[in-house]
Amino acid sequence: MTTHDPESTGVRIIALVSSPNRPAQMGATPVVAHDPIERVDIYDFAHLNLDGVTGILITGMCDQEFLSRQQPKLEAFVRAGGRVLINGHVTKPFLPGLPKWRKLMFSRPEDLVIEPANPHPIWQGIDLADVLYRTGVPGAHTRAELEQIGVAGFYGRGYAVRLPADATVINTIGPLRAPIDYAFPLGDGEVAVHQGLDLEAFPDAPGTTLGSFAPNVRAWLGSTR
Repeated sequence: MTTHDPESTGVRIIALVSSPNRPAQMGATPVVAHDPIERVDIYDFAHLNLDGVTGILITGMCDQEFLSRQQPKLEAFVRAGGRVLINGHVTKPFLPGLPKWRKLMFSRPEDLVIEPANPHPIWQGIDLADVLYRTGVPGAHTRAELEQIGVAGFYGRGYAVRLPADATVINTIGPLRAPIDYAFPLGDGEVAVHQGLDLEAFPDAPGTTLGSFAPNVRAWLGSTR
């Protein structure tokens, strides 16, 4: 695998979003706003020229019914060596082997703890303890403080069922160690899935490793084999 900086090589990375011209909401993607990633309305995908595109980012609010009708084009892209990062809850599989999401039964923050299973470039340098809590209180907070003022579970509250045989579990959730992040090959390409809030929506919070998500996503989607 060769990793390139999209800005220096001119490779194209596409982000499929539900409302490209609206203000950022839940699932907003700073990596789209600040990096050389083309922000494309999902409903324009059918006519989108994919020449030079190395990676496609699919945000969690995208219309999966529409994507399922675009499966031949998306599948051909991956099989030819492209990479796709899928965020959110897959309820209508739109690629071969893509598992459905199942809600996790939980009653306490400990039920939502994320633990590593296997390394992947998107999660390189991320301390998973940093993803458990989020808070609207401004400023830097210690983990002890976040346990008091934060809300757990924004990273994800579910898991995949019936992973393909050649899938690699990247991270797990809860005491069951159920797969929340995983990747699998498809032809010459790769599909990575995060079943929760868009990874790029996690801010570069002071004192955390969350700022690595955006450059990691950009580098992985801009890589060639």
